[in-house]
Amino acid sequence: MDVKSAEAGARTGPGAGTGAGARTGPGAGTGTGAETETGTGTGTGSEPAGAGGVIREQLRLLTLNQQRFERHLSRRLQVDPAGLAVMDHLVHAGPTTPTDLARRLDASTAATTLVIDRLAAGGHVTRQPHPTDRRKVIITPAPHWETTAYEHVAPLIRGVAAAAEALSPDEQATVAAFLRRIVGVYDEAIKP
Repeated sequence: MDVKSAEAGARTGPGAGTGAGARTGPGAGTGTGAETETGTGTGTGSEPAGAGGVIREQLRLLTLNQQRFERHLSRRLQVDPAGLAVMDHLVHAGPTTPTDLARRLDASTAATTLVIDRLAAGGHVTRQPHPTDRRKVIITPAPHWETTAYEHVAPLIRGVAAAAEALSPDEQATVAAFLRRIVGVYDEAIKP
């Protein structure tokens, strides 16, 4: 399995992949502040009981764990959350220009350039001349990046794969359809 698949497998939480450390999960932040990562919070008491509440709580916990994993990965790879978002994009989409990175990450070119500067200083990326436009540069992950990142996400990838393989084909189809709907909910929520 390549790192692109590894990263996709590691980023299973709703809202994952942005590199932001302040994301919240479904229903998170709507309670009294007593919610915890163990799910023992009191909430507002106004959430309906039943499957929707149980699923929403599991999605919230998944999101919290995703955030913890991203912080862990950032520490292990010695990059900040913004740098992790840039590296994630470079691994998935391939080498690109700083302007394209800024556009795809919905960030200013100035802020993106600062992140790239930190990544280059840490040996995580290289700047290379653009093959057809000498005014531009291409940002490329360092040769060791994918291998190093994969070493850290491999246990998570194996765990997610094992959990999915334990499901029947019908269960897998149901879970996949549900997750597609949740991704759609997030997409709808962030539409301009």
